[in-house]
Amino acid sequence: MPPKTTKPASRPRVTKKQRVLDFAAARGWQRIGEAEWRELGNALPDVSASVMQQSGLSIDAPWCGIRQHTFDELEQSLREFSEVYETRAALRRACREQVIAAKDRAKWLANRPATEEETRRRKAEMAQWMLVWLDDPAMFPSWVRAFRAAHESR
Repeated sequence: MPPKTTKPASRPRVTKKQRVLDFAAARGWQRIGEAEWRELGNALPDVSASVMQQSGLSIDAPWCGIRQHTFDELEQSLREFSEVYETRAALRRACREQVIAAKDRAKWLANRPATEEETRRRKAEMAQWMLVWLDDPAMFPSWVRAFRAAHESR
């Protein structure tokens, strides 16, 4: 009879998301700004920006990305990005890149045959909102206020 071998105790798998949460908790971070974002990226180079964005931590624009599940979420994101764009010239390119990526994703969903018709319509309109932002980020807050007022009065 062969000798019995014992299996080493297996450790629970720690996800990348959990590593991000543990790292932030160990530092007492309640909010992720530019310095924290850089520290996270340097300490956890194998963790993607999307994993960090989807970790559930409160992350400042532009590192949070564009939220576009609803029009209210999209409006809030684009307003935050307008503020960053206006006040932080060094982050303008990062803001534009985030909005362009979100617009491209919305257009892709709007043109994807497998996407439900209502979602396709909503994503096509969201892409238009992002084009307005890309045309003039400073004008977006006024534009969206006027747009909403015109559509609420219908």
